Amino acid sequence: MWTLTCLVSSLYKKFRINPTFEFISILVIPKDTDMVFENLLGKCNVMLREPECVVVKDLCLQFLLTIVTGTDNLNENPALRHLMSNSVFEPLTEVLSNNIYQTYHGYDSILLLTLLMNVETAKKTNPYVVKLSLLDKEDTLNGYSQIIRWSLEEICQQYRSEEIAQYSNNTWFNTFTSVVSNMLFVPDTIEEHNIELPQEIRSMSGILIALYEAVHYNRNFMTTLTHCHSSNNYELHPSVMQQTQSVTNNPDLKSPSDNQFSNLLVTFFQYCSIVMQDTKTEANANNSMLCFVILSSITDDQFANSLMHDVNLQFKVDLYRSPTRRYMFVPDKSPKPLAAALLDLMIEFMLGHMMKKLPLDQYMKCISIIHRIICYQKRNSVRLCYNWKDLWSSLITVLKFLMTYEHQLSQDINIYDLGIQIVNIFNLFITYGDMLLPSPSSYDELYYEIIRMHTVFDNIYVLSSRNSSAVSEHKLSATKLSNCLINIRAIINHYIPKIDNWLEKNSVTTPVGEEILEVVRNNYDTLTLKLLLDCLGSFESNKSNHDLSSSSLIKLMVSKVVKDTRQSLKHSNTDLQQILQNFSLYANQS
Repeated sequence: MWTLTCLVSSLYKKFRINPTFEFISILVIPKDTDMVFENLLGKCNVMLREPECVVVKDLCLQFLLTIVTGTDNLNENPALRHLMSNSVFEPLTEVLSNNIYQTYHGYDSILLLTLLMNVETAKKTNPYVVKLSLLDKEDTLNGYSQIIRWSLEEICQQYRSEEIAQYSNNTWFNTFTSVVSNMLFVPDTIEEHNIELPQEIRSMSGILIALYEAVHYNRNFMTTLTHCHSSNNYELHPSVMQQTQSVTNNPDLKSPSDNQFSNLLVTFFQYCSIVMQDTKTEANANNSMLCFVILSSITDDQFANSLMHDVNLQFKVDLYRSPTRRYMFVPDKSPKPLAAALLDLMIEFMLGHMMKKLPLDQYMKCISIIHRIICYQKRNSVRLCYNWKDLWSSLITVLKFLMTYEHQLSQDINIYDLGIQIVNIFNLFITYGDMLLPSPSSYDELYYEIIRMHTVFDNIYVLSSRNSSAVSEHKLSATKLSNCLINIRAIINHYIPKIDNWLEKNSVTTPVGEEILEVVRNNYDTLTLKLLLDCLGSFESNKSNHDLSSSSLIKLMVSKVVKDTRQSLKHSNTDLQQILQNFSLYANQS
C-alpha cells in the first residue's frame, strides 16, 4: 500500500504539470480499469475495518487522500469517478463511531469525507452527500461532532497559550500607552490594529467545511451541537499530544482536560471569536465568512434554536477578544443559554470591525443571524433573559458609523442595505417587544435608547431621504430605508416634545434616566404606530441566494483544502522501518 501510494503521488505530480498525461493507463490496462478500481477500493474497505492494526488504517487513509488530492480541482481528477461508484462512506463512519479509532484516524476520515462530498458527479447527486443526509446513527454523529470539537479546541488552546505569552511580555509602558489610546479612540483606525492570527488558525478550512456539510445536510446532526463530550480522550488526540508538554508547564493555561464536559457549539463560538478578529487577508475572511454561514444554518433550524434557548442548558462561553479592541462592551461571563452567548459574539463582531474597508457581507450575515434569533423568539413566544440594551446600543453605534463615514463607504458598498437590516431589528422589537422582552421595563428601555440617540436616526433619515430623491445607484435601497424608519421617527416626534414640556414644567435642565422613563410610560396611550409587515424581513425568500453564495464560497475554499492536504501528506516523512516493525508486531499477534 505504501509503495502504491508513492507511485500514485508521483504520477499525479506529472499529471498536474501535463493534464494530457494518461497516468491511469500506466497503472492498469484501460479495459480493466473499472474492475481493478472496484477490487482496490474493496480492499480499502476491508483495511479500514481492520480491527487491530492502526498502521493499516493510516496507510489506507493516506492512499485515499493521495488520490483525492491529486489535482487542485476535484472535478478534474479522473480517478474520483471510481470513488463515487465504489463508496468508502460506511467504513469511514465506522471509524468515527469508535472511541479509539476516532482518536487516531478521525481527522483524516472527516477530511476525506468532506472532499468526497464536494465532487460533482454526472448524475448531479453526490452519493456521499446523500448518505450523510440520511445518517442517523447516534454514535457516528457524536464521533463526527467530537472530532470537529477536538480540532477547534486545539486552536482555542493554542490561541489561549499565545495570549498568555503576549500578556506576560507586556510592560507597564505598554499598558499606559494602551490606556491613552483607549481615551483617544477613533473608529476608522481599528483596521490598523488587528492581530496577526497564527497559521494553524488560518488553515482550518477543511474542518469548517466538514461542519458546514453536517449542519447543512443532516438534520440529525443538530442534536450533537449541545451533546456534552467527556474530555477523557482529548489528551490522546495526535494533534493535541504535540502541545501537551508546553501546556502542562504553564500554570496559567487551563487545559481542556480540566473541564469534565464540553460541547461542539460552545467550542465553535469560542473559535469564531478568534477567527473573526482578523478579516484582512482572503484566507481569514473566507474562514470568518464560512463561520457566519454555519451560524446562519444553525439559526435557521427550529430544533437548534430550541436547544440554544433552553434555560436548562446553560454554559460558560469564554469569547476571546483582541487586547487592542477599544470598545466598552464586556459580556457577562456567567453560564447562560447559548442564544445569549451567540448574541454576545455578534456584538463583538459588530463593534470590532468598523473600518473604512467595511466587511459588508459579513456584517449582513451578522445582522441576519440576530434577526433569525429574534424571529424564533417571536414565533415561539420565548423571552430570553438578556441585556438587550447592549444589542440596541451596538446597532446604533454601527448606524452612527455608517452615517459618519457615508462618503467613503458608499463608494465601494451599499450601506443602505445594511441600514435596512439594522432598522428592521428595531422594528421587530417595537412591534413585538411585548412578546420578546423579559419585562415591561425592558420595553421602556428600548424607547429610552431610541429617544436618547434620536440624532443618529434623524441623520440616517435625512441621508436616506436625500439619496432616495436623487439620481443614485442606491436610490431604491435608500427609499426603503427611509420607509423603514417611519415608526422610529414617530416615537421620536411623539416623545421629544413631551420630554421638553416636562423639563420646562418641572424646571429641570439635566434629567436623569428614570425621569425620562417615567415620561415614556405615561405617554404610550397617545402614541400611534404602523404595522410595517414589509419592513420586518423574511429569510425564506433569500434562501436560494444564500445557498448560491455559500456554494461559491465552499468551492473556493475546497481548492485550498486540497492543496493544503496534499502538502501535509506523510510521503516523505514516514518512517518505513517503523511501518515494517508495526506490521511484524501485528503479524505476531495474529
